[in-house]
Amino acid sequence: MRFNFLFGSLLLSSSVVAADIPDFLDKNDIENAQFQCLGDSPQYSARDQKYIDILWDETLSYLEAYAVALTNDQASGCLNSDTAMIDSTEGGQHICVMDRRDMKLMVKNIYQVINNADEAKRCFGAREDVSWIYNPGGELTKNSPVAQHFKRTTFEEFFDEKVTDKQVKKYGESFTKNFYKMVTGDEVKMPAVFPYDISANSLPNLWAAAGWFPMYAEESKRNDKNFNNIRGGYAYAEIFGHWGLLRIDEINGEKVGAEVGMTVQSVDTLYPFHNHAISEMYYNMRIPACTNQFKTMAIREDSPLVKTVEEDDKIRRVQFDEGQHNSQTMWRSGSSEQDPLIYFHQNTIHAFDIDGSCEANPEERAIVSVWARSNAHDKRNDYGTTLLCESAKNPGTPAKRGEVIQCDLTKLKW
Repeated sequence: MRFNFLFGSLLLSSSVVAADIPDFLDKNDIENAQFQCLGDSPQYSARDQKYIDILWDETLSYLEAYAVALTNDQASGCLNSDTAMIDSTEGGQHICVMDRRDMKLMVKNIYQVINNADEAKRCFGAREDVSWIYNPGGELTKNSPVAQHFKRTTFEEFFDEKVTDKQVKKYGESFTKNFYKMVTGDEVKMPAVFPYDISANSLPNLWAAAGWFPMYAEESKRNDKNFNNIRGGYAYAEIFGHWGLLRIDEINGEKVGAEVGMTVQSVDTLYPFHNHAISEMYYNMRIPACTNQFKTMAIREDSPLVKTVEEDDKIRRVQFDEGQHNSQTMWRSGSSEQDPLIYFHQNTIHAFDIDGSCEANPEERAIVSVWARSNAHDKRNDYGTTLLCESAKNPGTPAKRGEVIQCDLTKLKW
């Protein structure tokens, strides 16, 4: 497949050159696409527009590289597709990720944006007025004229003023202090399927100004099942999607389910076992400091390892034994070079165990990922809800490795 890369390190005007599209997409759906924004079309002054244009160009660059990576078949053995791990048990199970209908639609939406950039831009804004997304601050902001121009509450202010738990606050202060080092440097590397670098090393304005959400840091009943170091050491940003910078409700009369952004998780943490009714995927952007540093556990809802213990008309409560003999085989190691792409079907139970013992300065390191959800428009299935699993022995407390895990799975509607 041939691609015409219009961005890369040199950002060109979106109205000059259109990107070649994968041949499984219908050009009639791409050309002259019509966009319905989610909410009002943002309006900016001439002074603001200068910075919006910078942010928009970096957004287009990020989105195109992501779509190219997903459809890159050069080493995958797939047709017009990269491979993705979908289940870490039984030695690991993989698919050609573009065999999924939701992935085809997401890639189509991205190319509709890229090839009609001026029209799509009506739905794009800095979202600086949104009170619950934040600026990481520090060196990231110092290197970004866009983040300096569009003011947000900083991570430092957020953890100081909005977080009450002293331990979470302490982890958050370290996360804030070291965020720039976490997302930049030689350790951050794109998987080989990407046509160019879209990390904070190359797109400093996007990573600084996207608007980050430390989604577990504030007090909530859900966080009774979470770990304090994750609550203070995790954040994500959304670029394209319902909560992001580019907010499109419909393209050509069809609802848009794509959400694309990035995540950062500190090392020495276990992102808790959890599930959600929306499909999700991650591209790992980190070179590990040691073998098996980044481990993922993913188990499908229909796995023989998952047992139903209770159900009603809305949820199915299940358990699986993470403490069984050879339970380490339920986990798979990954990096930017090994199994970089992970795709979670709806209701897949998953967790991320990030080792920091092999890092010289663990407080400065994190796993960094390109993140996306593909069918987030389906509000019948608890859109936006991440359900944390719990200890089966001690319900209401975090599920730790080595014990029986209990999770509530949404009964999906189609």
